[in-house]
Amino acid sequence: MSNESGSAASGDSIVTPVDRMRWIRAVLLWGVPLLAVLGGVYWYGSGGRYASTDDAYVKQERVDVTPQIGGDVREVRVVENAKVQTGDVLLVLDDALLKVAVLRAEAALASARLEVESLRAGYREKTGEVAVARRAAEYSLRELDRQDELARRKLVPQSTLDAARRSRDIAVGSIDVLELQLGQIRTRLGGDPGIPVDRHPTVLAAAAELEKARVDLSRTVIFAPRAGIVSHLPQVGDRVEAGRPALAIMAEGGLWLEANFKETDLEWVRPGQPVSFEVDTYPTQRWSGRVESIAQATGAEFSVLPPQNASGNWVKVVQRVPVRVAIDVQPGQPPLRSGMSVTVDIDTGAHRRFDRWFKRRG
Repeated sequence: MSNESGSAASGDSIVTPVDRMRWIRAVLLWGVPLLAVLGGVYWYGSGGRYASTDDAYVKQERVDVTPQIGGDVREVRVVENAKVQTGDVLLVLDDALLKVAVLRAEAALASARLEVESLRAGYREKTGEVAVARRAAEYSLRELDRQDELARRKLVPQSTLDAARRSRDIAVGSIDVLELQLGQIRTRLGGDPGIPVDRHPTVLAAAAELEKARVDLSRTVIFAPRAGIVSHLPQVGDRVEAGRPALAIMAEGGLWLEANFKETDLEWVRPGQPVSFEVDTYPTQRWSGRVESIAQATGAEFSVLPPQNASGNWVKVVQRVPVRVAIDVQPGQPPLRSGMSVTVDIDTGAHRRFDRWFKRRG
């Protein structure tokens, strides 16, 4: 009996292969997925310190050189991608018609001066005529008085008295006419008969036209507004238009990054935070920098057709916000060029996604 009871007790504690397979199956079906889920949640929730994007590019100050007058290119003084300094001659436009315009303006100025001199001389002449007319009128009045006295004495016929009256009326009327003509000349002289020739409005206008023609002529020579590398040069014979860029200058230095981050990645991004980035052209190099500023509006706000509309066919998409990153250039690093693609990582500090989930703020 004792052997049978011992065998039964030992049989209860034995784990059969079937039980072991059930236990392994339960662990594989529930334990491993649960651990994987918990590990994934922890990995994702403990992350979020670095904000990253590959929608970023190297930017550089660019100056579009725009002619202020239109014309055909006569000379190109530099070559493509050449380095220039401020004030260097870049282009020379054909100036034949502008030289003619200067000659025409000079002739117009000389004509205006002659006209003013003529007006001043005419004013002096009319002033003399008025003085003569006044003396003639005084004589006519005296003569009328004499003829009137003789007519009362019956010494002269009535026709002689009428002729004297007519002469007086003509003399007095001519004074009024001459004074009107004198007033017209005074008005054309700007109300000041003694005005200097070069102060007269007509002469000033002609001088302004001459100065404009000379300025336009000087603008046929296009200078570099600042130092840098020239690009997109026109060729001799090309037509350039006023107000349209003829070429561009990429200014030396002044490089920065424009990183377009998703709006959902900017919760902890602040100006001054350290940045590291990699340029696609140089995959083995690493650059550093800092957040300089964050745009006040998303890129869509500056597009011609913003995505927001009231037509009913609206679809919500994550917007991109431009972030400007200053570059810390170190000696010996390869050159960066505007437009290069980069991948940017911003260190936002000791922040985790758990902080957002549990409403904690750093």
